[in-house]
Amino acid sequence: MQSFFQDVRYGARMLFKNPGFMLTAILTLALGIGANTAIFSVVNAVLLRPLPYNEPERLVAIYESNKLKSELRSAFSYPDFFDLRAQNSSFEHIASYYDTSMALTGIETPLNLSAVVTSADLFTVLKATPQLGRGFTAEEEKPGGALAVVISNSLWQKQFGADPNVIGRSMKLNDRLYTITGVMPAGFQYPIAANPADLWITLAIDAIATDDDSPSTENRGSHHFGVIGRLKPGVTPEQAQADVDVIAAGLEQQYPKENTYRGMKVYPFHNDLVSDYGEALWIILGAVSCVLLIACANVANLLLARATVRHREIAIRAALGASRWQIIRQLLTESLLLSLTGGLLGLLLAWWGTEGLVRVIPEDLPRLAEINMDWWVLGFTFAVSLGTGLLFGLAPALQAAKIELTESMKESARSGVSRHRARLRNALVIAEVAIAIVLLVGAGLLLQSYSKLQKVTLGFDPNQVVTASIELPDARYPKPEQIAQFYQQLMERVQNTPGVTSASAVMPQPLSGNVFRTSVEFEGRTYPQGEMPRTMFRANLLNYFDTMKIQLVNGRDFTNQDTSKSKLVAIINEAFVRAYFPDENPIGKLVKPGVSLSKETPWREIVGVVKDVKHLTLRRDYDPELYVPHVQLPITSMGLVVRTDGDPKAIAKLIQSEVNALDKDVPVYNVKTLNQYLGIAIAQPRFNAMLIGMFGLLALTLTAIGLYGVIAYSVAQRTQEIGIRMALGAQATDVMKMIVRQGMVLTGIGLAVGVAGAFYLTQLISTMLYGISATDRMTFIYAALILIGVALIASLVPARRATKTDPLVALRYE
Repeated sequence: MQSFFQDVRYGARMLFKNPGFMLTAILTLALGIGANTAIFSVVNAVLLRPLPYNEPERLVAIYESNKLKSELRSAFSYPDFFDLRAQNSSFEHIASYYDTSMALTGIETPLNLSAVVTSADLFTVLKATPQLGRGFTAEEEKPGGALAVVISNSLWQKQFGADPNVIGRSMKLNDRLYTITGVMPAGFQYPIAANPADLWITLAIDAIATDDDSPSTENRGSHHFGVIGRLKPGVTPEQAQADVDVIAAGLEQQYPKENTYRGMKVYPFHNDLVSDYGEALWIILGAVSCVLLIACANVANLLLARATVRHREIAIRAALGASRWQIIRQLLTESLLLSLTGGLLGLLLAWWGTEGLVRVIPEDLPRLAEINMDWWVLGFTFAVSLGTGLLFGLAPALQAAKIELTESMKESARSGVSRHRARLRNALVIAEVAIAIVLLVGAGLLLQSYSKLQKVTLGFDPNQVVTASIELPDARYPKPEQIAQFYQQLMERVQNTPGVTSASAVMPQPLSGNVFRTSVEFEGRTYPQGEMPRTMFRANLLNYFDTMKIQLVNGRDFTNQDTSKSKLVAIINEAFVRAYFPDENPIGKLVKPGVSLSKETPWREIVGVVKDVKHLTLRRDYDPELYVPHVQLPITSMGLVVRTDGDPKAIAKLIQSEVNALDKDVPVYNVKTLNQYLGIAIAQPRFNAMLIGMFGLLALTLTAIGLYGVIAYSVAQRTQEIGIRMALGAQATDVMKMIVRQGMVLTGIGLAVGVAGAFYLTQLISTMLYGISATDRMTFIYAALILIGVALIASLVPARRATKTDPLVALRYE
């Protein structure tokens, strides 16, 4: 320990003797370590930290799949879930659920609450115990069972003042009374989402809503349930997959009409939760690690240059009895002092950077609220600081410790020593260039992909459009006529509101992430079982296409003559025509979507064709879509779309007042502009492109600095040689070409290595790209030209300085 502290004191003293070198190295390392720490804080919270449930490694997500259409993640139907629960032998418990919203009424201002409809054993699956009361019983799941509700801790505090006697009290949700049976503990979430659930209710509500006395044997073709299971001790996901394969095959034989080609897939729950972001976050962490490697290479080059200056000092230490190990230990101690100080400063930068990241991270990132600087992040920073100290310090220390005492004591030996280290310095620069070109190509691809997404033809005009969600309580509006009348009256009131140019409603809303798919039949056509065509389905009020500025290309729009008693009609999009009527006029054709108010699904006549619209996501190709008049299929939950020529925020308040005028117990929620939804749709590509682009720019800057440093040092070492050349008649342009050639040779070698690596590594981001290939030739060419241009500038600066060398001064240079 005495030797260690002696090394630390001596190392600190040597570093402070050269403050310029010390500050440059520390700031370079702080940037690299800070960026890595900030990104790791996100990766740690989202990908590495265990889920907040007991034994989360035993949790799995289960999906239905369509083997014919390669759909691996499809929702379950009621009956399929009940059959899986009854027949499986792999799961300790299994639960189903879906998200919805409910209006809390009976209070002064109705509230829209985020709700989860679930089977009785959800909390048992998660091994989550309410802090007050209990979870659900099996009887409360069955049709006709008591309407029970479990509320979240936040709702308990906000709405009930954290009353410990809340168990047994009633809540009026969607105009029905529910009994509070439990309060979940603070921090509990399920599902894990940007908007945590406020309450949980049971499947009994669906039996009431559909007047279906036996939901376990009906509606096998309606799929809207998520399923989560807890594996039995010792059972692996692979064994569970084999189990559900047998069950799915049995259901396919037993119910060929609905279950042909339908399978089941088991995924570890954590992997499924982060599936949309996991790959991207690992790639971003890899990119920022490359920036740290370039920073390490730069600092290693600084240490190599500094070791040359200290060569006589090190030789004297060796002559006085210092062993090679003692010299290496001393130099490594100085490297670790630099890296640990850089790590401390980097930690401060990461603290600020993490706050900035949270502000730009997409809202739908799972566990976003859990991102913080915990002990794991601090440990990562310390480990990275130690690792970088060893990484950039070891090679220079080993080189510096190669001492030839006789030659080292001679002043003339300096040039010989520098030649020994030149190859290592050049190799480090080549590595920097190779890494930088990979990052530049990746950044170029993602930026172009993001640019193409912004230019996607939406099929509608999102400007000056306000959207809002409304859900009518089915207990108060049990009849289709009542639902249709409410929305017709609401549209009349909103349409006459000052500042509104057009208004309508649709479900699902565009770009909301909600989707409604259904099967569709065609008159005169038959299809094998399990191969029934499918389409996106939307119900809308009058003026929807005009409000959204969706172009009608054939036929007519819905009119006031399209009523619940008139002929049933539908409008399709161009993708529907391409898929199902490629060589004929679809107007007048009959279709039968698998959605109806009665058990007998009626035929509908196609009366119009509209332009394709990016309703779901910007990255997805246009889907076949079928629209029906809301009056012919009244839906309680609708999304208003209001085009205004004034302030959208003011219109939002007016919408709420008009709804209250019709029914004070109906809340308005999810009030957003279409441009806000558009921003959410491109948030993840923007986040990816922004971070990789920033790291690419930082890598380019550090590489330029590293190349400049090597060339400048080389010029300083060759001052005498340059003076002799100029004394013998060499022109300034000859000297400049000689120096620039050195830099460009290093750049060329690095480019060759980096481009070869980029052709392989860019395949990793192929799923993150839109409208551009991962091996796009022009992106590689532009990235290479940018790097060559920057390298040329970095080489020209010391080259110009070399041309100003005075031969008389240079000849005396040692």
